[in-house]
Amino acid sequence: MKRKQLHQLATVLALSLVLMMVGACSKGPSDDSINAAIKSAYFSDPAVKNEPIDIAVNNGEVTLSGKASSDGARLQAYKLAVGTPGVKKVDDKMEIGSAAAMEAPPTLPEPAKMEQAANPPAERRPAEAMPEAAPPPPPPPRKVTIPAGTTVRIRMIDSIDSKTNKPGESFMASLEAPIVVGEQVVVPKGSDASVRLVNAKSAGKMKGKSELELQLASIKAHGKSYEVQSSSYQEEGASRGKQTAKRVGVGAGIGALIGGIAGGGKGAAIGAGIGAGAGTATQLLTKGPQVKVPSETKLDFDLANPVQITLPPKKKS
Repeated sequence: MKRKQLHQLATVLALSLVLMMVGACSKGPSDDSINAAIKSAYFSDPAVKNEPIDIAVNNGEVTLSGKASSDGARLQAYKLAVGTPGVKKVDDKMEIGSAAAMEAPPTLPEPAKMEQAANPPAERRPAEAMPEAAPPPPPPPRKVTIPAGTTVRIRMIDSIDSKTNKPGESFMASLEAPIVVGEQVVVPKGSDASVRLVNAKSAGKMKGKSELELQLASIKAHGKSYEVQSSSYQEEGASRGKQTAKRVGVGAGIGALIGGIAGGGKGAAIGAGIGAGAGTATQLLTKGPQVKVPSETKLDFDLANPVQITLPPKKKS
């Protein structure tokens, strides 16, 4: 009897241990561990290592505040936070500004002030009239090349439906994040863009499935439109009435669906909160086997070829 009771007790303890382990794994990383992981990623990245960025985590939602020294550093800090495991959402409240720019100008030491007061500059004599020189030529425009492989994040303005839209149609979008080369913003956030429907297939009543394939067609910068070649984003609806959708990346890179918000208008692309972490996706809204890309859906495309952008001449300081 004792041996049987010991065996039963051992079985109960083993089951309890398994349940405790499953419960611990299902909770996911804590807010403190997420905060520590983001700080570690920042410390390892030279672009944001010395940036005074504050990190706050509450139930997996991250708020970034403080001042970044450039748009490039701000964007890199945002990407690192989004890619941290366990992060559900990132709220970007960072500002652009340098602490060094806020410092007071250096003052002359006391002996230098006394010498300047004792020897004031001599009174200037009026210069003789000189012939008026021709104005200098205007500075030439600058050209910056966006390298191949650069990720361009856009937000759809128009919606796309596999049932009604046809291949070759173009749809309006806007840049969700600026395109940065080095430390310079080449194409600002909110610039116009267009997306081309490469392939569209509507599911039949009894079999087959709907498909959509999209590519970034053009971006507009400083009053000029530039045609681009990019990776494809392909979305497939389930056949015969299933409601799921599968994300497939093709072409030079994989287009990443960052998150979609149904509804909204052209001016609604404001705010930097992004659902889920990098590499995950919110399922597209579908009706039956048809695939729809709603307005406000965020998509990532990778440039297949470099794009040369003409910037306005640099203003003289």
